[in-house]
Amino acid sequence: MSDSYIKLSIAALLPVAAAAILYLLDGKTRFGKLKNGVKQVIFGIIFGALAIIGTEWGIPMNGAQVNCRDAAVMIAGLLFGAPAGIIAGLIGGIERWIAVAWGVGTFTRVACSVSTILAGFYAAALRKFMFEDKKPGWLISCAAGIVMEVFHLTMVFITNMSTPEKAMAVVKACSIP
Repeated sequence: MSDSYIKLSIAALLPVAAAAILYLLDGKTRFGKLKNGVKQVIFGIIFGALAIIGTEWGIPMNGAQVNCRDAAVMIAGLLFGAPAGIIAGLIGGIERWIAVAWGVGTFTRVACSVSTILAGFYAAALRKFMFEDKKPGWLISCAAGIVMEVFHLTMVFITNMSTPEKAMAVVKACSIP
C-alpha cells in the first residue's frame, strides 16, 4: 500500500476519531459545560480543519483527485449540530476554492467548493428538521453521506457541461472510491 493510500485512509479516519473524542469530552469533562454556541464554533472549526486535511491528503486516482473532505463536514452537522456543520462546510468549501493555488484540480473547483458548503447546510437541515436535533443512527448517517456524494458528483456534470466527456471520466474515477 503506497503512502498516498495511507494518507487518504488516515484523513478518512480522523473525523471518526475526532467525533469519538469530542463526544467523550462533551459528556465527561468541563468542556461539556461550555455554552452550546461556543461548542458549536469549536466543533465547526475542528471539523473544518479536518475537511481541509481531507482535501490536502486526497490522492490522484484514474485521472481524478479522490478525497474525503465531505465526511468531516457531514459528521459535524449530523452528530454535533447544525451550526457546526455549516461552519465546517464553509471552512472546507472556501479552502477548496483557494486550493487551486497550490495544485488541487481546477476542473472540479466550482463543483467541489459548492458541494462542500452545501454538505454543511444539508447535514444541518437533516439534523434540525428530520432528526429533530438528535443524533441519527450510523445507517441513516451513511445513507445521508451517499446522497451527498451523488449530489457532489452530479455537480461535476452541472458545472462542466461544456466538457461532458471529461466530467464523466472524473465521475467514473471518483464514484467507487
